[in-house]
Amino acid sequence: MGYEQLVSNLRYGMNEDAVAFFIGISRFDYAFKKVGGFFTRPEGNNPDIDWQDNVPAAFPGFYEACADLHERELFTAPPRQFKRVDGVAQFTEPPEPLSDTKSLFWALWTLRKNLMHGTKGKLFARDHILVRDANIVLERAYRYCTDSEDGRLKQVAEVMAMMESDGTEDGGA
Repeated sequence: MGYEQLVSNLRYGMNEDAVAFFIGISRFDYAFKKVGGFFTRPEGNNPDIDWQDNVPAAFPGFYEACADLHERELFTAPPRQFKRVDGVAQFTEPPEPLSDTKSLFWALWTLRKNLMHGTKGKLFARDHILVRDANIVLERAYRYCTDSEDGRLKQVAEVMAMMESDGTEDGGA
């Protein structure tokens, strides 16, 4: 299979909702890195964002602000993690329905990981439903940031709103 065919296969089934999700979650990840204070490791070369603890902790009451979404697929049947179990990569058991801000943000990141690293072809109907639900949550998270009293979250919204990077991450090359 040639590279063009590979890319074509990856695009197959990627509707506007999926594209919007990838852009939104990637922009949040970039903004969290740019603003700082959301890292898994506070020091070192790799600025991994801590989607399990540091990010949700900055969004108190966010799960409750999404109460009207609690019956949607993302909340009732969140995506499973893809992990190595006894040396074999496989999906883990389905997680419990989402019950707090921490599980909600981890579900968003898990969906991103599954789609970016796992799906290599047409998205299934469930994937489209999860992506649609996730986009609603991401839009609310962005609004939460813009309305927040937390200076870091306001900065996250400002970074997300920038159309272009400031050129510092790669020297503008």
